[in-house]
Amino acid sequence: MLALAVGVVVVVSYPVLSLVAATAFVGLVAVVRVVVSRLEQSTMKVAVPGLPVEVTVARTTRD
Repeated sequence: MLALAVGVVVVVSYPVLSLVAATAFVGLVAVVRVVVSRLEQSTMKVAVPGLPVEVTVARTTRD
């Protein structure tokens, strides 16, 4: 009887756990995309004779 109850709980909870896992995965992918887009935007210093100039270089998905 206990095995049957455990089996029912596993079968009933599987869709919920699957939905939670899928939602967590989508959230993780969104966070990683934001982090990667922030990392792709970097600051580099360009030396101009007599004046250091700071230039921000940003890459887009079309680059």
